[in-house]
Amino acid sequence: MASAKQLKAAMAVRMLVLGHPGSGKTGSLAALANAGFKLRIIDLDGNPEPLLQYVDEDKLDNIDIVTLEDQITDDGEYAGPKGVPSAFTRAMRLLDRWRYLDPEGEAELDKATNAPKVDKAGNVIRWRDLGRPADWGPDTILVTDGMTGVGAAAFRRARVNLNKTPLNTTRSVWTLAINDLQSYVNRVTDGTLKCHSIMLSHLKLIGPKGEEGDDSTLTKSIKAAAAEHIPTRYYPSALGRDYAGNVSGDFPNVIRAEVKRGKRLLTWKPTEEVDLKLPGKRVDALGELTIDDGLLKIFRALGAEPPTA
Repeated sequence: MASAKQLKAAMAVRMLVLGHPGSGKTGSLAALANAGFKLRIIDLDGNPEPLLQYVDEDKLDNIDIVTLEDQITDDGEYAGPKGVPSAFTRAMRLLDRWRYLDPEGEAELDKATNAPKVDKAGNVIRWRDLGRPADWGPDTILVTDGMTGVGAAAFRRARVNLNKTPLNTTRSVWTLAINDLQSYVNRVTDGTLKCHSIMLSHLKLIGPKGEEGDDSTLTKSIKAAAAEHIPTRYYPSALGRDYAGNVSGDFPNVIRAEVKRGKRLLTWKPTEEVDLKLPGKRVDALGELTIDDGLLKIFRALGAEPPTA
């Protein structure tokens, strides 16, 4: 148990940043790195260039990026992962401990001989180890780029685990993959994390469910009635219609990157098009925010000051 004062003092920023491709989601992170925050990025989109282009040269050491990809091959029938897909599993393991093979990392030592271990090719096994995210402090931001990639990785793993292919995918594959994505989101929004957490997500347009060939007359009438009350809106690109509509509830802060008047901007005010939220007394004083320094201004408005040198 803790008092409200203690909870507020230890409160980390947990944020979902929405936006179409090219709107500036990834590039907006540069302002945080340039201010001195350490960024630890799980990259499933394979596109860190927009961030690296805007980070000051002397702040590049503030950023650690782990790119996770499943190798895709074509066997003549369909394209799919080569072997057992591992991207989702590796992402979840990074949330336990940020440790990965790195030719410039520390050598792994044999406990018996204290000599460096070598792989089958005779190369010294080296690791980069930044510890447990659970132990990181408010000078660090855990970033997931992005929700679309996490969902795709979870789906690939679910399909293989259930011994399915693109030719016979069943509802159970979707159920397992959505479950896994939800577990990942729960991890990165855990209220006990002392570090900040940002997840980037594309947007997808969702409207009322349409009629299907095997719908009964009653089902068709229900869908028709619902269509009059359910608006077509943008939602985070999570797997499944229902979870896409609910995932924003796991994040206290939801903002959007968008292009207006030739400028890439960050906004937090909800519209009929998309739900957004940014609770805080100092938020209303924020003016127009560009991706150049908008995220830093938002962090400061939420009480998350960059670390002092």
